[in-house]
Amino acid sequence: MKKNEPTHLSQENRAEPLHSVHREHDPQLQKQMNTLLQRIQRLRRNPDDHTELDYETLRQQYEAAANREVRQLQQEAQRHRIERLIAQADLNPEWLFARMDHTDPTLEYAIQTARSFISGFEHWEQHGGSCVLIYGGYGTGKSTLAGAIAHELIAQHQKSVIFQQWASVVDRLFFGVIEDQEERNRYRRALEEVDLLIIDEIGSNRAKLLESQSSFLGHLLRRRRNLSKSVILITNHAPASLHHALGDFCFEAIKAFNPVDIQLIGPSRRPHVGNYQG
Repeated sequence: MKKNEPTHLSQENRAEPLHSVHREHDPQLQKQMNTLLQRIQRLRRNPDDHTELDYETLRQQYEAAANREVRQLQQEAQRHRIERLIAQADLNPEWLFARMDHTDPTLEYAIQTARSFISGFEHWEQHGGSCVLIYGGYGTGKSTLAGAIAHELIAQHQKSVIFQQWASVVDRLFFGVIEDQEERNRYRRALEEVDLLIIDEIGSNRAKLLESQSSFLGHLLRRRRNLSKSVILITNHAPASLHHALGDFCFEAIKAFNPVDIQLIGPSRRPHVGNYQG
């Protein structure tokens, strides 16, 4: 190229002016944009008086709707958890405070004490656990009272509960009802670690526990005390005869909880068999 020759760009290499650039039309994009625009316009208008809403009002509406949805999801999750906990606890659905006779003066102290146990339950989870000893004759409402406590703890605080007859615990751990060793170990850990353990009919018929069973119960109670896990023990024995039935080792484990005792007295509250009043 000679020095004096003009250095003009060719027509092919010259950049097109901005106003001459033609973009390819995208009908799908245009449709989406129109839909979005229409939605924004609808959201900016009040359906009653067609006044436009400012950004803050729209934000509050979205936030309120989101909070309602979160609350609904939380309530649904809580309901499912409560149902699962009740099923795991194997509770009689009729063991409720509402089904107890609140006009019966012999139940007044028992119900008040039970409600105090419930209200202080989470405190005792941080301070060594608590123990309630419920004792009295057959049919006086011992299991019903303990079951009502369990239902309330599950409904109010979603606590895990195991409600077991002592004979069932013995069968599972001492008489091979649970054959697999690992499964027995899991069951034993569950007894130790569940939020509330309720053991019914300890020393039923006022029988004295075998030394191996008494030793196991004593160790179980000591383990729960160390974990700050509460217990409810149900028996026909008054405290003095319970001491004799369990032996010193086990009874001292109960005393370590500084237990509250509830005595239920009176005749059986269960229905009569025909005309027989016994």
